[in-house]
Amino acid sequence: MEKNKIIVLNDYRTAAQESPDDSGVQHHAEETAREAAEPASEGRVVRKRKIRVKRMKVLGGTLLAVLLLFGISWLPVFQVQQITVTGNDALSTDKVIAISGLEQGDNLFWCGAGEAKKQLRHNPFVKQVSIRRALPDELVIQITERPSVGYIVTIDGYVQVDAEGRMLAIQQSLSDYRLPVISGVGLNELPELGGIIQNKKLQQALDILQSCDATLLDNIAELNVGQEYYILLYTNQQLEVRLGGLENMEQRLKDLDKILTEVVGVKIASDRILYIDMRYENSSAVIKLRD
Repeated sequence: MEKNKIIVLNDYRTAAQESPDDSGVQHHAEETAREAAEPASEGRVVRKRKIRVKRMKVLGGTLLAVLLLFGISWLPVFQVQQITVTGNDALSTDKVIAISGLEQGDNLFWCGAGEAKKQLRHNPFVKQVSIRRALPDELVIQITERPSVGYIVTIDGYVQVDAEGRMLAIQQSLSDYRLPVISGVGLNELPELGGIIQNKKLQQALDILQSCDATLLDNIAELNVGQEYYILLYTNQQLEVRLGGLENMEQRLKDLDKILTEVVGVKIASDRILYIDMRYENSSAVIKLRD
């Protein structure tokens, strides 16, 4: 009787794995995967190439448009022929233009408007400034000034200040002025132009002036704050008004405005009045007449 042939399991598995049928199937699957992948890869390359070409066209068109606009901006038609200034009062139009550095004949688009605004902001009177172009040949400078409220009497001259006490200008004489003169402040030193003066009496004077309505403010020639409890005011009619201390000042200013409007020059001639005394609380103002 023939003996049974012994088959080793490992050998059987190895033989099965190395069978021609299985090897052929695996090889065919790998080739199919490679063939399927190759067209997809080529398609991506083509799309990327098209995108790059499109981007280069857009970039080239943009660059061409920029160069074209740059060339057009230098045409003679865009040379500045007129510079207009608006919003200025304390500063003359010629002064504003001189400070800006802008000139007729400048290129409308490349005239240095940014630097011009910077130079104008250095001036203490200029609070805000804008510059716009009006085609084809005009520049418009729009100024917002800091309004002046008075002149301080100092040993160096008359210092023009705004409501914050900022030093706007200094001059040696007041030949023609429309603002109150503030006396009795006693400044020892002054800041640079544009700096704010730190002084208690000046602040008191500014507070008083800001409490006046427009009519009364226009009629004040001088405000003396040298003595805190004996503040004096002088009108354009050369009337002396004794305001007294700071207490209840706003109401006293309203009463004074009413007196100057309804009494002085209406019921009593201004040249007959020696002074108006408003120092006493809870009582009417006293009008002292000349003998």
